[in-house]
Amino acid sequence: MRKAEIFVAFLLIVVGIIALVDSVRLGFGWGMSGPESGFFPFYLGAGTIVCSLLVLINVLKEYKKGAAGQRLMPQGALTPILWVLIPATAMIVISEFVGLHIAAGLYLAFYMRAVGKIGWVTTILVSLLVPMSLYIAFDKLFLVPLPQGLWGAKLIPF
Repeated sequence: MRKAEIFVAFLLIVVGIIALVDSVRLGFGWGMSGPESGFFPFYLGAGTIVCSLLVLINVLKEYKKGAAGQRLMPQGALTPILWVLIPATAMIVISEFVGLHIAAGLYLAFYMRAVGKIGWVTTILVSLLVPMSLYIAFDKLFLVPLPQGLWGAKLIPF
């Protein structure tokens, strides 16, 4: 666990530095009409660096005390993680082909039935109604089309 905390702290420090450098390039001050483009990213990057340094200092203090570190994942914790990671990855891949609406419906159906052990009627209703409501809300009402993938426009006729 200690090694993971140190690695993530250093990684977030690097991300914060990148945000600071880019914010300075954009301008991070207060202009005539309000904050410049890099104002908020600058302070977010600075906050990320400060918080990451605090985590790093606490981890190094514990390390010097010689306290035993915990395992990153307890025994048997990988299985529930994979039950989330594999279907989510599959949804992303499938959405490239059939679009976000159909991929979301398939994801909901699989996850509700396989992981949640929810009945077929509820699973089918939710996995049909949620993508339909997303389609109506975004594509029809807000006029913001969600990704349709390679075959999504052909599969959704309306």
